[in-house]
Amino acid sequence: MYAFIEIGGKQIKVKEGSRFSVFRIKDKKVGDEIELKPICFLDGNEIITEREKLNNISVICEVIEEKKGKKIYVFRKTAKTGYRRGIGHRDRLTILKVKSIVKK
Repeated sequence: MYAFIEIGGKQIKVKEGSRFSVFRIKDKKVGDEIELKPICFLDGNEIITEREKLNNISVICEVIEEKKGKKIYVFRKTAKTGYRRGIGHRDRLTILKVKSIVKK
């Protein structure tokens, strides 16, 4: 049983027990639950993509942790002028774990 969900501008394939990271969700803290609606659902040989049927399915996730992502370093340089500039950036991530996929 798999589901495809869309969160934070990404589409992610999930199943029960899987973990994945998304950009930080501001209102949620560690231990909170999130209910997400799938955009596609696969159950054995059956594929469900119709909105009416997908409204009866929900993916329940738990927030496990919040952390910073990998450091991205950008370096700019212009030849023959001495211009050099370094810029660093780290995304804040939320790690989610799928507790269950519920069909109503």
